[in-house]
Amino acid sequence: MGSCPIDFLGSPDYIHRHLWGQRDSGILPNSSTFFLEHAILTMSDATVVAAPVLESFSQKLLIAAGATDREAEVVADHLVESSLLGHDSHGILRLPEYLGFVAEGSITTGAEITVDQRSPSSAVVDCGLGFGPVGAVRAIETAISLATQSGTGCVVTRRCNHVARLGAYVQLAAERGLVALATCNSPIHGHFVLPAGGRQGRLATNPIAYAFPTDGDPILADFSTSVTPEGKIRVYRNRGESLPEGWVQDAQGQPTTDPDRFYGPPRGGILPLGGVAAHKGYALGLLVELLGSTLAGLRCDDPETGGNGVCFLVIDPGRFVDPESYRQLVAGTRDYMKSAEPAEGVDEVLVPGDLEFRIRRQRQAEGVPVDAVAWEQIVGHAERLGVELP
Repeated sequence: MGSCPIDFLGSPDYIHRHLWGQRDSGILPNSSTFFLEHAILTMSDATVVAAPVLESFSQKLLIAAGATDREAEVVADHLVESSLLGHDSHGILRLPEYLGFVAEGSITTGAEITVDQRSPSSAVVDCGLGFGPVGAVRAIETAISLATQSGTGCVVTRRCNHVARLGAYVQLAAERGLVALATCNSPIHGHFVLPAGGRQGRLATNPIAYAFPTDGDPILADFSTSVTPEGKIRVYRNRGESLPEGWVQDAQGQPTTDPDRFYGPPRGGILPLGGVAAHKGYALGLLVELLGSTLAGLRCDDPETGGNGVCFLVIDPGRFVDPESYRQLVAGTRDYMKSAEPAEGVDEVLVPGDLEFRIRRQRQAEGVPVDAVAWEQIVGHAERLGVELP
């Protein structure tokens, strides 16, 4: 498989024109779904693999590492689909990390997942420290089932490893005509994000995702409550590029655009979402922390608390309004947003999810780019596990 340069969707200016032309002004939030800056970076050294080939190869690697067939299927599908949608920071880049976690024992293959239903509309899912996407799929399926039966379903997780792209799970609900909201925190070793006014990390990037069904693609948002997800910083580092200003500080509390000064040691911190209004991003991050830890009976500062604390809330709109009428109402809201006259220098106004689905169509046709560092790591695991390269 050869390498070739990628300039996604023409250039970063393409996205700039489609997002109100204000991305660099600090006026708008830096959303991992809405702006997909990690997906539009020019890749001067990437290996491009057809999605079905990449998914099959990923499954073989996971099975060789000890995953069950079902685990390999779920994880490979999740990571490749995330890359197809342009979420490179939560896509195939994570495969070598997961393979390493299996090798060191922090991911348990064949883990038992248990569901403790507490009421007709609530449950706690213990994911057994298995693959995060596998546990999260079980949790959202439980929430969907509860919502279908009771109108609403709220599920929290315990012992759930890294779930990757949070938006994948709410999308599953929206595809069944349901409304879904998800939040996700991380254990103390993932507390990269500074509280407003602080110099030490006290929160993870704590994403929020939501999805609403429409008459077509769902409205789908997935964004960190920090200025950027940590995975996006990793993408910049892998490509040898400087970070945008205003993303991170070094360990001395000084602003930096050098990814290595962020990672340290000693490690620096990511700023909360909001720029001069960072207290608002901090408040959202704290909301995610409280939903993900305390509802599951966990402490956010306990080093023994492992994995992501995920909270899924699923609502059946059919309990409030005719389901088909509801889809049309959401579609009407979408169309109203998009009918706004574009600002100067902007081609069109979008809603969350529009860019992902456009990116998916292009990458399905042209292949999935894997940056040089991630591909080298994947090749190393293939050699270690005796899996033939595609």
